[in-house]
Amino acid sequence: MLEFAVWAFAIGAGIAILVAAGDKLSDKIVEVARKAGISPLVISIVLISLATTLPELTTSALASYEGVNGIALGNALGSIFANIALILGLASVIKPLKASPSAYENSIVMLFSMILVIILSLDGTLSRLDGALLLASYVVYLRWLLKRHTRVNVEGEKHGSATSLDYAVLLILGLFLVTGAKMVVFGGENIAKALGVSDFVIGATVVAVGTSLPEMTNALYGAIRERGNISVGNIIGANIMNALVVLGVASLIRPIRTGASTLTVVLVLAAMVPMIISLKRTGGIGRKLGIYFLLLYGLYLTLLFSGFEL
Repeated sequence: MLEFAVWAFAIGAGIAILVAAGDKLSDKIVEVARKAGISPLVISIVLISLATTLPELTTSALASYEGVNGIALGNALGSIFANIALILGLASVIKPLKASPSAYENSIVMLFSMILVIILSLDGTLSRLDGALLLASYVVYLRWLLKRHTRVNVEGEKHGSATSLDYAVLLILGLFLVTGAKMVVFGGENIAKALGVSDFVIGATVVAVGTSLPEMTNALYGAIRERGNISVGNIIGANIMNALVVLGVASLIRPIRTGASTLTVVLVLAAMVPMIISLKRTGGIGRKLGIYFLLLYGLYLTLLFSGFEL
């Protein structure tokens, strides 16, 4: 019992560190970006998604480095699914979400990024070459995004200039993220072994939801404040990063076996496709779709803990 308490504490404390450090790091990244004169558009569509996805990135990268394949993969796929089915589900039930036309455009990229992951996984493994292709795809996406949405290079928006202390704080917060991720991987791996549950299940549930808390905070805040673009835009950006960057970095560090994740991918698509259709038809996500998302997430949890090979 004592060992379980230690492992559970490691997961809880690690997630708390990830969320707290990720939140502070998010603010700091934006601050440094503004000081460096980076366009607010770039900040909103790239840096915020990067900052809220840092817990997933750090956790999956460290899990891959330590050879805990299931947590590395389960965390990324579970986060994508939780972002839509759980987080957008909750947010849209609280308040129907409205989004701009660009949300639909970027949701198509989100779908194609998932399809790319599926294609590269057909041989049962995401190799280092596959990881490089995923990361290269994200670079291509960024170039497209900037060409499409940036017409004028914004000047004169610097507020002071970034100092050595600013970069030192970024480094320290990054180290906190690594520490939190290491605690989550340690606790999750040991609990999975003790219970006879696969580390993929732990990664896709406890770890995925825990590392998705920054996205949940942003989404619920956006719903309450009637800012659907905040909720929907951040989720889309985070999911693209999970598919292309998180899995890209993790598989570049160590090839990841993907054979056991087929049903999870099907469920992800079962959430993603209706979301895209709704964004196209109504320009947002309504309560009925939100309820469907939550029911789908309930089904996912039931299947996971019933021993189905997801």
